[in-house]
Amino acid sequence: MRGLFKRGSLKPRIYPPYFDQKSDFDKCLECEEKKCIEACEENILFIEDNKPIIKFNRGCTFCDECANACELDVLKIDNKKEKLNCEIIINPKKCVAWNQTICFSCADVCIDKAIDFYGMFNPIINEDKCTSCGFCVGVCPSDAMEIKII
Repeated sequence: MRGLFKRGSLKPRIYPPYFDQKSDFDKCLECEEKKCIEACEENILFIEDNKPIIKFNRGCTFCDECANACELDVLKIDNKKEKLNCEIIINPKKCVAWNQTICFSCADVCIDKAIDFYGMFNPIINEDKCTSCGFCVGVCPSDAMEIKII
């Protein structure tokens, strides 16, 4: 027997930080130009199921350009969030720094200075500072940065 939902329809997604409710993305079906994608300076916005989602090949600078470009008010500056709808977690088993190799890749690119070090070389994420921008995800040489959708 087949499931009620089409495969992949409930896939967790990271959305730009300018939406009010996830149901607002249903309006994106009406948008033909997808100007938010073109406006993204970091080229991390992609269309999936007619909705703009973030894929971390780089990170989000919270620059407001996707919201400025959205003509249907799905993305609005007034709804700007301080954090993306995800959490980034360092997996110590995969992290080369936690396994006796000096590495500062995640800390070097962190625009929020949210990577602290336990001991001398073991990175930990300072949850009070982290915006889940994703810059650390793309530069990690061992895929130790894991994403949890919230």
